[in-house]
Amino acid sequence: MEIDFNLVEKLKKVVLESYEEALKLDKNIKNKELNDIVTDIDIFMENEIIHKIKEWFPEHSIYSEEKGEIQGNSEYTWFIDPIDGTINFAAGIPLYSTSIALKKNNETIFGFVIDYNRNDVYYAFKGKGAYCNGEKLKVSNNDKLNNSILSFCLTSHYNNEHIKEVLNVEEKMASKVRGLRLVVSGAIELCWCASGKIDGVINVKPSMGLSSAAGKLFVKEAGGKVTNLQGNEREKVDTLLVTNGKVHDEIVEILK
Repeated sequence: MEIDFNLVEKLKKVVLESYEEALKLDKNIKNKELNDIVTDIDIFMENEIIHKIKEWFPEHSIYSEEKGEIQGNSEYTWFIDPIDGTINFAAGIPLYSTSIALKKNNETIFGFVIDYNRNDVYYAFKGKGAYCNGEKLKVSNNDKLNNSILSFCLTSHYNNEHIKEVLNVEEKMASKVRGLRLVVSGAIELCWCASGKIDGVINVKPSMGLSSAAGKLFVKEAGGKVTNLQGNEREKVDTLLVTNGKVHDEIVEILK
């Protein structure tokens, strides 16, 4: 199979069919790291998506939320988070998604996210723009931090140090922006940033970006900016600051 726009429709079909089948299962919630959880929905969908990708691209490597790394013999690696926002999903909070990205030699070249509760399908190919349901995305034009809305992450698998860092971010930013939002579905938050709904996303915990790989590509293709919290190019495992680009440097200065 070619890596082109036909891939979007094929993935959409596989993911939505897997999701519909998975919803027939009991959630069967299990604990993971600290108070984080996984459900049988996550596991079923992950297996279905991996099976199809291995059928289409047998040489490609895969890195997924529950299974970890599946080594292939290729310069391509897929990043799969079957349910990004599992705690939201398990509680019936309509803020969760499926995030899939493809990297070539560690550079993201394709991203795909489904926001089930809004029936939105986001996708992007490097250098070809980012889209939602066929409409091209563009980050907000807002260049005033005091008019900005930012989201930030605080999850149940943060240790005490990360929790303190999040609270420090909240203390520094709360009086400087129009609003801070705590959503904890990174893929959706990045989709919102790419489509101009919010102006930035902050994540203090260094990570390889399994659930954010697709969304970061969306933001870049929509005209935004992606760095670590120091304003530098991200390392393989790093913190994350994503914005419309216009309020980016001011946020970096405040967080220093």
